[in-house]
Amino acid sequence: MSKIDINSLNTIKLLGLDMIREAGSGDSGIVLSMSNVFYNLFLNHFNFDKNNINWINSDRLVINSKYLPILYSTLHMFGYDITLDDLKEYKKLNSKVPSMALSSTLGIDVGVIGNGNAISLGTGIAIGERYLNALVKKENFKCNLIDFHTYIFCTIDDLMCGEGYESLSFISKEKLNKLIILCNKDDIGKDSSTKETYTENLVDRFLALNFNIIEVKNGHNSASINDAIDEAKSSKKPTIIIFYTKYAKDSLRESSNKLYNIPFNTEEINKLTEKYKLSYPVVDTNEYRAELEKFVSKRINKVINKWNEIKTENINNAKIKDIIEFLETKNIKIDFNSKNIKLKDNYNEELRLGNNKIFNMFASKSPFILSGSNDNFIYTRCNISNSDIMSNENRIGRNILFGGRTEAMGSIANGLANLGFKVFISAPLIDSIKLYSSIKLATINNLPVHYIFTNDSFINNYENNGDMALSEINILRMFPNLLTFRPGDINEIIGTYEIISNYKKSTVLIVGNEKTPKLIGTNPKYVVAGAYRVRREKGEANATIIATGTEVKLALEIAEELFSYGIDLRVVSMPSRELFEMQNDRYKFSLILGELNTFVIEFGDTKLWERYATSDEHIFGVNHYINSGNKVELLNHYKLTKDNIKTKIIELMKK
Repeated sequence: MSKIDINSLNTIKLLGLDMIREAGSGDSGIVLSMSNVFYNLFLNHFNFDKNNINWINSDRLVINSKYLPILYSTLHMFGYDITLDDLKEYKKLNSKVPSMALSSTLGIDVGVIGNGNAISLGTGIAIGERYLNALVKKENFKCNLIDFHTYIFCTIDDLMCGEGYESLSFISKEKLNKLIILCNKDDIGKDSSTKETYTENLVDRFLALNFNIIEVKNGHNSASINDAIDEAKSSKKPTIIIFYTKYAKDSLRESSNKLYNIPFNTEEINKLTEKYKLSYPVVDTNEYRAELEKFVSKRINKVINKWNEIKTENINNAKIKDIIEFLETKNIKIDFNSKNIKLKDNYNEELRLGNNKIFNMFASKSPFILSGSNDNFIYTRCNISNSDIMSNENRIGRNILFGGRTEAMGSIANGLANLGFKVFISAPLIDSIKLYSSIKLATINNLPVHYIFTNDSFINNYENNGDMALSEINILRMFPNLLTFRPGDINEIIGTYEIISNYKKSTVLIVGNEKTPKLIGTNPKYVVAGAYRVRREKGEANATIIATGTEVKLALEIAEELFSYGIDLRVVSMPSRELFEMQNDRYKFSLILGELNTFVIEFGDTKLWERYATSDEHIFGVNHYINSGNKVELLNHYKLTKDNIKTKIIELMKK
């Protein structure tokens, strides 16, 4: 290594260590052991344009949060708009260099919040690159307009957790050769007393997955690092590079088992700077940055100039031009208007089947709308009908079959959404619990991932009562920055898609399996209010019933039958509780008449409805599980038949 390389690299280490020291927490060992990998990646391999950070053919980088101090210090040294003062703000509120990176963080493609996220997010980005590349090549087989690599820096924990396992098997199935995983393997995996390794053998695992495996025995050697990355980029298989390093190799802490993740103190850093004849604290990096910029610009400019030539040659192709615009703006033009959809008056079918038809009308508007399911779309019916299953052999298929990889599915969708795709992920509602982490990640990063859950209540799951969906709907409603919809009929499904067409964040659509007609009183245009009146009282209202989903039909039937008893009920459909809460108080109070009895019918957990209902007795829902029973038996057990509810309402109205 040249003097500039040595000094630049060790400056990156010092800056990383100092960030951890200032923050009071972090993994000092990772900084010391993997800085050389970051340095050589950016110096010799990673294609980026610091003057246009949104360059669409830039290589993508997804990293476990433990690597952030190295990344930030590396970005600073390679000319990104991150100053020394910015680095001192690591982990602080509103920092430019946060401890949990988001997709809006400079130099980060998408944020990671938990183990396994980095692998699944990178998987989604790699699938998106392959899909876009195939669309371009369909127009011009020789065009390499979309041709970037995705680099994933992960830890052993990422590889061992469920989401990581699922993602790796999916990467293998899809043969994603433009994806490169970089992982540090150190002495931590050995018991200090027995010298036995207690972490699994990575090589054996990745051999079974048919990965290209590159072991770098000296993970601190620049030549070995560069050779490994070169080999990975030319591989026809997905690649994992395992760097064997010793934590704190350049530090005072010779034993890797000795408090490797405790921040270095100022005295220790001072001794390191003395060893490398560097000044600490680092106050001026301009000389090194200028030298690095000169070297990297020479390499990168050749790549960018070649790419611009390709762009110019193909810009007159309308479809290629659309792809470029899509990647540059992350906007999808969707002309979806409920007025253009005509329904027969006698329309009557399962909501999930009606949803399939509306979804396909929606998906036909753009090739940048993709669909994925954790089964063969058997339960959800959310496949794009005029497209095939995506695979390495059929790269422009728009239906992604994840099999049983539910945990990875959501985060892979987040990776796709990060590129700008509008991604629909479908599963039975009971499986939503496995997607909470990815839903949280999507909402934090404002990603357009749209979840469709079917089998929406206990009456849809009676073949296996242990899988009864009770609390799942309310849990989803409690996610910040997430819109949930539980439409009552086909009209409200149409209204939901009209909202989704222009919505750039995450949503949840919950549809039932019950046969449901087009209901009198529903209207697609009113869904945007979150709740609205579907049955107007014929005289003076005596009470209000709020209902969601297929229970809206039940509420309307009860209201009509109770009118003969002299009880005139207003029926309110509430397809989206979150949208209703966004309305002004005048609208809320005019819709739900607080001075009258208010009942709620939703066949699920009742807790979130307490703020609307007059009392707990006024809520018709389910708060406990039962292990067996058919639909009729369950409705009787929970006292949720039409007659049970009517009788209870009459009783409560007399009080």
